[in-house]
Amino acid sequence: MIGNDLVDLRQAAIESNWKRKGYLAKICTPEEQRFVLEAPKPDEMLWLLWTMKEAACKIVQRKTGTRSYEPLNFCCGLLNIEQTKASGTVSYFKDSFLVKSELKNTFIHSVAVSEMKDFEQLHLQYLQPDTAYKAAFNNLNSLYHLTGTLSGIPELTHQVTGRKHAVSISHHGDYLAIIYSDSLLLAD
Repeated sequence: MIGNDLVDLRQAAIESNWKRKGYLAKICTPEEQRFVLEAPKPDEMLWLLWTMKEAACKIVQRKTGTRSYEPLNFCCGLLNIEQTKASGTVSYFKDSFLVKSELKNTFIHSVAVSEMKDFEQLHLQYLQPDTAYKAAFNNLNSLYHLTGTLSGIPELTHQVTGRKHAVSISHHGDYLAIIYSDSLLLAD
């Protein structure tokens, strides 16, 4: 399974006051709080950790079929940050996920998988975050057809085999990202 999340940094600066009293402790473990507070760019570190947690959370939600808000149970670790890339892990009770992130000037995007080999054969499509994004995706991809369940969960069907492939969609502000796999099926 795969999960992804992105944060539009301009939108986050308008919408979120993460520095208000007690907020950081609600979403970050003590170690993560230290990462944020000691980072040269604390805002970016916070949103990097947030997208890592959310990307992993989407995998858990897909596996369990349950949506929940429990950011302190998703613990980021083993962070390796280079110029415009980051990688790390997110643990959730007995599960562990690998995460790779893009750090752009205007957004942060993270992708989580269960195993390193799952990063192979992933495809990323950035689109305009409007109501016609599924039609836009389908126009650009002749092998896959993107739809959604009645509960809003994305489904990606291979046009030749009819098999359901792993897919994750995230949008915030001016950005929308669709990540999908040629090798991972929805049930993987």
